[in-house]
Amino acid sequence: MDMRHLRSFVAVAEELSFSRAAERLHISQPPLTQHIKALEAEMGVQLFARTKREVRLTDAGVVFLRESRLLLDQLRTAVNATIRTAKSDAGTLRVGVATAALFGVMPTFLSLMREAFPHVVISVNDMQSQDQVVAVAQGALDLGIVHVRPDRMKLSHAPIFSESLVAVVPEHHWLASKPDFTLADMASEPMVGLSREHGPAIFDAIVACCHRAGFSPEMQHSARNPLTIFQMVRLGFGVSLVPRAYAHSAFPGVRFREMPTTAGSVRMEAIWSERHASALTHKIVTTILPRLAGVPFEEA
Repeated sequence: MDMRHLRSFVAVAEELSFSRAAERLHISQPPLTQHIKALEAEMGVQLFARTKREVRLTDAGVVFLRESRLLLDQLRTAVNATIRTAKSDAGTLRVGVATAALFGVMPTFLSLMREAFPHVVISVNDMQSQDQVVAVAQGALDLGIVHVRPDRMKLSHAPIFSESLVAVVPEHHWLASKPDFTLADMASEPMVGLSREHGPAIFDAIVACCHRAGFSPEMQHSARNPLTIFQMVRLGFGVSLVPRAYAHSAFPGVRFREMPTTAGSVRMEAIWSERHASALTHKIVTTILPRLAGVPFEEA
């Protein structure tokens, strides 16, 4: 069904005159008449009762006028929204975020986005890095913020930040107040950590930094998220190493101990798919990501 025919029908129905409707639409009367006949033929109903003196809507025409106005209103809304999007960089950005980024990089990312793209709605999904890779590759996410891993399924990527690790110990543990605390002090302690299944990049980074400190970590307990780690540490199951951003959580009953930056770090990067990237995604990649990598992070 041609939208021109709908506009012609609404004009005739509102004017109840073919001549006035033709003037309103800036067309001659014969093509206007053909538009109405085409609509009536397509639907198999009579929309107007015509005499030499008057034009009036049939009962079917009254119903069709109501529905046609709704359709044309929806079309105008869609066109206007599209134009606004093109002119003002509006739209929705679907972002996947590894949990550590929610504590560290996301506040800065949101601040930069509000400044540069105030009309963009950001939809955030807390997801494991490997799940984000699949979602971005399939076009279900526009952008992912993930822990660095070698296999990214040929996705585009850019480094965002690298952050140091901190120790997490029970509040009254001997390490909570030890002067000159170093990673080597944890060598004899049982450890709680993210399972490799749920955080392979963090798990590998922790094991690597412990090896550099001269010991193999005794990973006795595993968890699926940082809050579980903190509660297990609080209950005395062991100590832990986590990205520094997690310390912003101020979890009760535990202490976060800073260590030298040389002790170890985890790196994060943004990923996106050139195949599925919209114009908005490209603008964010070229304007926001370089700034994100070059500014200090805000605390949540």
